[in-house]
Amino acid sequence: MTTIHIEEELNLDKTHFKTMEEFQVYLMMQEKEQPEDYSLSDAHKKIIDERVAEADEAKEPGLSWEEVKAELKKAK
Repeated sequence: MTTIHIEEELNLDKTHFKTMEEFQVYLMMQEKEQPEDYSLSDAHKKIIDERVAEADEAKEPGLSWEEVKAELKKAK
């Protein structure tokens, strides 16, 4: 078993997860429930807009999430 220590105070309803993916999904869902008390600077918004435009203009479709996971498993 692996123990992860996080210094930031988190209020988790659940503390045991079968997989890291389950834990990541849980954290993403928790984040969506949190109030949006942050904002991006104009510089960060510009970078995101540039990257979205670059992705939209890409000639290759990229990889599916399943393909990414398979590649990561092969790299282990």
